[in-house]
Amino acid sequence: MLYPTYGVASLGKVAVEVTLQLYLFDFYTRILGLSPILAGAAFAVAILWDALSDVIVAAGLFSARRRGVAYTTVLGVSVVLLAATTVLLFSPFSAGSSFTLFLHLLVAYVLVNTGMTLLDLPQSSLSAELSRKATERNKLLAARMGFGILGLAIGSALPGIYLAGIEGEPSMVELSDSRRVSAYYLGALVLVTGMMTAFGLKKRERLAEHGVVHSVPSLADVKALFADRAFVQILIAGVIAAIGRTVNAALALMYYRFVLELSEAQVTQAIFPVFTLSIVLSIPLWIKLSKRFGKRVPAYISIVGLGVMGIIAYPILPTGLVWPALIVSAIGGVLCGAVFLVDSMITDLIDADELSTGKRKESLYFAVWKSGLKVARALAFVAIGVGLEWMGLDLSLDVISGAMQWGIILLFGILVGLCFVLAGYFIYRAEVPNPTE
Repeated sequence: MLYPTYGVASLGKVAVEVTLQLYLFDFYTRILGLSPILAGAAFAVAILWDALSDVIVAAGLFSARRRGVAYTTVLGVSVVLLAATTVLLFSPFSAGSSFTLFLHLLVAYVLVNTGMTLLDLPQSSLSAELSRKATERNKLLAARMGFGILGLAIGSALPGIYLAGIEGEPSMVELSDSRRVSAYYLGALVLVTGMMTAFGLKKRERLAEHGVVHSVPSLADVKALFADRAFVQILIAGVIAAIGRTVNAALALMYYRFVLELSEAQVTQAIFPVFTLSIVLSIPLWIKLSKRFGKRVPAYISIVGLGVMGIIAYPILPTGLVWPALIVSAIGGVLCGAVFLVDSMITDLIDADELSTGKRKESLYFAVWKSGLKVARALAFVAIGVGLEWMGLDLSLDVISGAMQWGIILLFGILVGLCFVLAGYFIYRAEVPNPTE
């Protein structure tokens, strides 16, 4: 029961995360009418705070651990905050100026990201503490990803399920209701799954922490982290891939709506579910490949393959047809299934560092890793907001010009693809020590 108990918290967390990635920008711009540049600015500020909060929370975790506060205790508090603020984020005041809407988005998103950090860092740190065997940690991380993929499926499908009973194209009010009602379900899911992990692992965590040295990292520890060539290579790869992933998620509904001329129902009830199912089915394949070839090569193949596919496929997919997009989504899902290998590579670096220093610094490693990814996401949202404003894209329209369609294709397909290819290059260069089996 260790693996599912550890991983189940990711179901609710990732469901919220993917809902934010796929629907939040669209919700505040197209549905509520906030300008893309204001929405991008709010996203950027909230995510930059999120990156800073990773460092603050990591330092707090070190201090709390020295005082006997368990990771699972912090995790239990975090799910209450995340559940409440998710509902708040999708329930803005019905009347107000653009500034009021901007302020609501900013404050609510900051609170959601804080809750996400308080959940994510303890869970990530537990993966390195519950077991010292690489094969067991792979199973922990795979379980976490497996539940996360179920969360991805739920988060991406919930608004579509709400809209399934509506005949014809939904109105803006119905679209808004689909997001708001989904947020209530997501909040309940976060509470249930997070508490299952927090209470289910409490005893196991107490048994695992004996003999582990927890101390606040010094400036020398931070410098040593950036002197770790393999970690820096993985961090650079993660930052570049995060930029691509952010652009891809923010523009997904726009690409399918404006370029491929598919309805939201076709996207949320067919394309997104096929994508997530493909990820789930591919996880055993990537575990098997990592055992035979190590983690670096499969991770490199998956991310470069994802980039090349996007560069080739997205500019040429035919309009009005669902099945070509389904094929691309299935292939993309299989390639995305190797993502958990990167987190596993970081835990191997944590073990190697412990052998040389005698300290467990999982919170420091994951704080720097996640902070880097979040800074990249913030920069990407600024670029998206400025880019859409510069293009003059009117999100309330049903049809846009060919030039604007190509602008979306260049961002969604080619730019994102190039980011993944470059990230794969740095993953391949990362020489991670062989883990202890």
